[in-house]
Amino acid sequence: MPDNEMAEIHQRATAAVTAMIQAAGEVAQVLIEARIMQLQRAARASDEQARRIRAQTRAAQQADAAVWRPAMRTGWWRTAGTEDIARVWRAASTWHHVDPRAQQARQMVVDQLAKRAGRVGPETHKPAAEPDGIEALSDAVDRAVSEDTEQSQRLPMSAEAVSDRHERMAAEVHKAWPGQRADTVIGCEAWGALAYTLDQAQHTGHDVQQLLRGVSRFVDRAQRPAAYACRVVQDQLDETVDLGTVRMQSRHGTEPAAVAASAFPQSTISAVTEVASASEEQQPTVRPATSSVSMAAPGR
Repeated sequence: MPDNEMAEIHQRATAAVTAMIQAAGEVAQVLIEARIMQLQRAARASDEQARRIRAQTRAAQQADAAVWRPAMRTGWWRTAGTEDIARVWRAASTWHHVDPRAQQARQMVVDQLAKRAGRVGPETHKPAAEPDGIEALSDAVDRAVSEDTEQSQRLPMSAEAVSDRHERMAAEVHKAWPGQRADTVIGCEAWGALAYTLDQAQHTGHDVQQLLRGVSRFVDRAQRPAAYACRVVQDQLDETVDLGTVRMQSRHGTEPAAVAASAFPQSTISAVTEVASASEEQQPTVRPATSSVSMAAPGR
């Protein structure tokens, strides 16, 4: 195939990815605002409804993590098509305000597209402003983790045993985070959930220090820092994130793809298509490339 034809195909594929990324970002913004509204309404309702909505929010966050996580591997990009990239961008953009790993996934998309196709989509647009009430979204996923962990502590333990566990895990936290952070986490109302999670991890052969070092500095901004740390630690244990600890299968016993499919009844690509169609009068018409189009640079 002549070089000019290859260049034209590459240009069209780049334009298609740009359009899909923009549309996926709009979908993510709508999802964020909808979840915040749902959480705020639930907070004014019964405690049971609020707990149920928080659990659903946490499940959605885990499902989206299963979508963006593979894109953190450079090998994934060798076969990633337009729809795949847009799906990752939507999933990561829905949580990047409250999950640093989602923000890292967004940056991976930016870096890879810049590497393969020059400046496109996410790199040429300023990040959306943090939505009002975003604290409710962050708090919801953390509280859901704490509540779920507390329900898991079914075996009765004496006050002495619980105190011993808290003391041992507090020593681990102080070792990993010397200073104010450790004191703040240990003083958090969700400390019991974190101590339980760390203790269970230690008993199954995990390096607690390594797990704690995997918690980002976002913990300092969390409303419930111990609950946030508990969320990150559980995510490390549940998934195949390699932090030098023992690898475990998901404790939910569900394939990530199945979890992702159940979180959003409407597929991401359908939502992206609808948004793109609704706004096509304001944007240049782009003929979408199929998901089989690779973003490899011309001549590769």
